[in-house]
Parts: sequence; structure tokens; C-alpha cells
Amino acid sequence: MNRKQTSIGRRLEQSLNSLIEHDYESSLVHFFPALDKTAKIRRPKSGVGERMKGFLRDEEEFISFLAFRWVMKGNTFDGLSFAEAIYKFGRTSIMHEGELDSRLTFENTDSLISIGQTWKLSPAYIAAMITAVMAAKENECEFFTNSKVLNLHGHKFNANDVWGKKSTIQVLLKMPVRF
Repeated sequence: MNRKQTSIGRRLEQSLNSLIEHDYESSLVHFFPALDKTAKIRRPKSGVGERMKGFLRDEEEFISFLAFRWVMKGNTFDGLSFAEAIYKFGRTSIMHEGELDSRLTFENTDSLISIGQTWKLSPAYIAAMITAVMAAKENECEFFTNSKVLNLHGHKFNANDVWGKKSTIQVLLKMPVRF
């Protein structure tokens, strides 16, 4: 396999660096272009919102399992799915207002999720979204220039071994299969 770093690898590397520094907004500023570029490869004829939300819907079970240790798919809260909330309160707000919408926060708390007037998620959700983009088959030739280790459910992975390897991660982490 011929590896080539593009803006996807560069942006996700910066996103992960910001996440490690607990700068969640900056992490998302770097994450969303990588998500969009990956989603555009997967859905080349779709508009930006449709393709980004589509990618998040495609990967919702994987993301929720990585973030929460349980599988979630298709749930809506106050009429919004996770994909719609991340797009509306995260990506759109950052791109147009320069900051996260106050209805979406990322906090290290005992509970992994709290949804109501605001969506409070663990920073693990950002890490899970980053991992989902890395593990997407569209990005199998990407890499990080600096060595990084991902700790997923107690399993340590060289980050450069994760690119394009979603099914390998699912098997190693014993992700439940839905029928």
C-alpha cells in the first residue's frame, strides 16, 4: 500500500493534538474538514450537509460503541439525531459563528451523555468520531507524521495502524453485531 498524507491526515493529526490538550473546540475545527473530505469521497454527488450527516449516520454504531461502549443507531432526541445535532450545533456553528453552539458541550463527567436543552457529551465522542474517519476505508492510505497511540477500550493501537481498518478494530474490541 502506498501511503500518502493529504489534508485528511494533517487535519486529524491536529484534531487529535487539540483533543489531547482538552481544547475541544479546536479539535472540532480541525476535525470537520477531514470529515467532510472523507464524506465527499464516499458520497461525491451529495451536498456538504447531506454527505457529512450521511457519514455520521453510516458510522453511528461504530462511533457510539467507541464513545459509550454500547451501540446506538437511529435515535432522535427532541427531533434531532446525533448526526443532525453534531452537524447543526457543531460544524455549522463553528463554520458560521466561529464557535460551538451553546447547545452542544463536551465535558469530562461521570455520565457519558446528557441530552435535553443541551447536548452534553464526553470528549470520548470526539475521539470516537476521529477514529471513525481514520478507520474509514476511504482513508486507508493516510497516516500521521508523528507517532501516536490510541487507547480504545483498554487496547492500545498505533494510530497509523488504524487507517482504513474499521473491521479489524470491531473484531479486536468485540463490538456487538446488530442484525
